[in-house]
Order: sequence, then C-alpha cells, then structure tokens
Amino acid sequence: MDELHLNYLNLLRDLTTSLDRLSQLAQQKITAVREDDLISLDEVLKQEQAMTLNLRGLEQKRLTLLTQLGLENVSLAELPNRYPPQLQDEAQHVVDALRQSSDLYRSQADAARGTLELHLHQIEKVITSSGVDPASTAPGYSAPSVEPPNNMKTDFRA
Repeated sequence: MDELHLNYLNLLRDLTTSLDRLSQLAQQKITAVREDDLISLDEVLKQEQAMTLNLRGLEQKRLTLLTQLGLENVSLAELPNRYPPQLQDEAQHVVDALRQSSDLYRSQADAARGTLELHLHQIEKVITSSGVDPASTAPGYSAPSVEPPNNMKTDFRA
C-alpha cells in the first residue's frame, strides 16, 4: 500500500512541475505579446497545448491512483491526514508545493490573459480608426470570390 501512496506523491510532484512550466510559458506569453512577437507567441501557444495534453494524462493517472487508494472524495487539504503516519510529513510538503505552484500559475495565467485582452482591444481600436467595423467582419480567413476566365468556363448544355 505504501507503494501506491508514494506513486501518488510522485504524480503530484509531476503535476507541480507541469504547473511550474505552465507558469513559465504564461510569462513568456506576456513577454511575446508586449514585444508584438507573433512567432514567439505562436511557439509558446504550441508548447502550452502540448503541456495541456500532458496534464490530461496526469489527470487520468491521478483518478486511477485515487480509486486504488480509496481516496476518491478526499480533498487535497485532507490528503496528508489520510496517509500512513510515516508518509504524512512528506505528503504535506508535496501538497503545499502543489498549492503554491497552482497559485502561481493562476496569477501568471490571469496576467497573460489580461495582457492579451488589452492588446486585442488596442488592435480593435486601430481597425476601427481605419474605418472598418470589426463587428461586421467575419472572423478568420475568407477566400475572395473570383470568377474563372471565360475560356475556362464550360457550357454544360452543349
């Protein structure tokens, strides 16, 4: 049983590392947006997407381990108290580190979102000042409607 408990703590450590990496990516996103560096922003978004897939895998493992440990309805705060006495201190340390990483990620992600929204609002102002109504244009790319040359048209009635 201790092996399952240790496996779960290792999973929480992996989750902490992933959240720390996501915090770094959020900071890189803020820097890329402030520097108007779309290439760097695209690269950060790709890395962020890969990290999200990694987190999904960790979540599946977490659910499996919680079921095996019989701790499905136990909150993170209660977790150390449900561990064997010899592992409670270690569990408390891991839980505290995870909470700290989670709080840092939330603040970095909020800052990145705010920065992106601010810059998108500024772009919208520029578009509006150039005489285009952003609300009336369709988002994304739309191909121009072009007629083929007359010599390429076929008369299907012939």
